[in-house]
Amino acid sequence: MSELLYGYELLLFKRFQTHPDTWLEWRQKILEKTQDDSMIEDLDDIGSIPQSLWFLSVALHKRQKYLIQLIKSEVKREKQGLIRKSGETLFSTYLNAHQFTEFHLDSIFKYGEENSLPLEIFKCQNLSYLSLKYNCLYELPADIGRLQKLRYLALTNNKLHVQSLPYSLIFCRSLETLLLDNNLLDALPGFLLQIPSLETVHRHGNHNYFKSTFMWYHTDVHFRIIPIMGNKDSQKRQQQTLQFLAAQCVIGSKKDFFSDSGVASVLKDFICSIYDKFSICHHCEKAVYMGDPGYKVITFKNPYLGNTCVPFQHWACTKECATAIEIPARFEQIAAATELDTKYRMYIQECESAFFNNDHIDSVCSCLGSSSSDTESLSTKSSASRSTCSIL
Repeated sequence: MSELLYGYELLLFKRFQTHPDTWLEWRQKILEKTQDDSMIEDLDDIGSIPQSLWFLSVALHKRQKYLIQLIKSEVKREKQGLIRKSGETLFSTYLNAHQFTEFHLDSIFKYGEENSLPLEIFKCQNLSYLSLKYNCLYELPADIGRLQKLRYLALTNNKLHVQSLPYSLIFCRSLETLLLDNNLLDALPGFLLQIPSLETVHRHGNHNYFKSTFMWYHTDVHFRIIPIMGNKDSQKRQQQTLQFLAAQCVIGSKKDFFSDSGVASVLKDFICSIYDKFSICHHCEKAVYMGDPGYKVITFKNPYLGNTCVPFQHWACTKECATAIEIPARFEQIAAATELDTKYRMYIQECESAFFNNDHIDSVCSCLGSSSSDTESLSTKSSASRSTCSIL
């Protein structure tokens, strides 16, 4: 049976984390009213809850039992003089106590609010469903790669662009559905092609998506490799520690360090904390500082999960790596277009043969009518594929 976590619970523990006095105050009030293991039926018994703590009121209505259990376990821990383990927080204690499998966290942040996601939510090993719609998110933490059982990820209506989706997403080996509608993407991240479990990807409504698709699809293929000049400020850096350089090598290797038992938990946390400082080459095993010169590479997948003319954006550290990405993808695109053209011609020949060899026009029309949707689909795909061949 699925155990669900809701947005009001996340907001409650985020407030307790930043305002420990608030936690201690309301913990004491709730504890005084539940000493005999009874439930609080009238919330007025514990005093007036301010509007700014509306999520506490909702939690006491819907998750009072869970909250009381947490309070009593924390009081017991303190009486025994037990100290929290490294990285353990009040929120992680709550999450581990109930083994949540679904997080419904839509519309919990308003525009302009501090909207960083607590990293504790990415350490729930049984999580299979994560919805983060309408949260004005500008980035997704690299910790997303910890979720080995994640099957459904909804990121609709945020502020995400290609670079704000971490490469570590490929470590979500069970991911089947990814919703990226209405963000700031001009193409899909190229590393999505390395997630074979994906069955559904929603991408429509993105800023400049169709404009960019049209431009890259119908332009000269040599313009699909775009040099990135880099930022001069990125060259000004201090000498890094051996730990930092080792973590950089791990990131560049593109290996799943989350599932490697030989990598200590504290090292995994450190790698995640610096993950967004690097651009990862989609061809070789190299990670360079974000802002360093490189190449943006545009490729197309046709078809991709039931859609045609789907653009993907890759990053390459050198011109050689960029070419090694673009050329095979282009040949694959041409082959797919040729195959669609062949299927379309064979279908037309079958229809013509049926028409001229059948004396009963009604049966022919019925045959053609039943396949009209297929004809239209193949015609559309063929038109797109012929355009591809004429350009490439």
